[in-house]
Amino acid sequence: MKFLFLGLIQGLTEFLPISSSGHLYLAKRLLELKENLLSYFVLLHIATLLAILIMLSKRVKVAIKDKRLLGHLAVITVITAAMGWGIRNLLFASFNGKFLVAFCFLINGIILLSIKNGLHRRTSNDMRLRDSLVLGLVQGFAIFPGISRSGITISSLLRRGFKREEAFYISFLMAIPILVIAFLSECKGLFSVAISPAYIAGGFFIAFISGIIALRIVKHTVVSARFKNFGYYSLVIFLVSLFL
Repeated sequence: MKFLFLGLIQGLTEFLPISSSGHLYLAKRLLELKENLLSYFVLLHIATLLAILIMLSKRVKVAIKDKRLLGHLAVITVITAAMGWGIRNLLFASFNGKFLVAFCFLINGIILLSIKNGLHRRTSNDMRLRDSLVLGLVQGFAIFPGISRSGITISSLLRRGFKREEAFYISFLMAIPILVIAFLSECKGLFSVAISPAYIAGGFFIAFISGIIALRIVKHTVVSARFKNFGYYSLVIFLVSLFL
């Protein structure tokens, strides 16, 4: 059952702006998991990637034909991948530190609560190189457990004047190549997963379904200007994580 529970956590928190890596860290501590579950989490990433491709299928088809947008996504991906590689190699040993995770939850909450209701008129057609550079950098910081990728990127897009619905779509278009890279970098260990095939299939299905649900929730909260309310949840988790 614990592997199915992890699938649920991955599916929901991968897209909700509350950090999947931070919640998986807390879940492992609560469940006292000692196993190396990296390969299992890679499988769950495939499920969440599939959820994005289905939910954003129309926008993905449009993006594939838009060379300008593809160029911006390429710049964002390169910067994020470089930052992720650098941070992981320099600070990986600290990623399992309780206080680092708690601090990142706090930062995540502050980022979300600082969103203001300004003018949002820009679309993906208005993206400039400066936007790509900033988005690549902020997405790179989401490698820290406790910092939400969707939270920090959607917040940045809103601050840069993008329409709410556009911020949602651009953020998750940015996620696609990152999820693919994450899978390719860790897929070599897939066949060493020491978990029952039934639990693997169940976890995959739960992550996929919960991912679809989470995407719908995120879109609704972004469009209705309630996205920042997830910041209060992050602050609560910050306090909880201090005692786990």
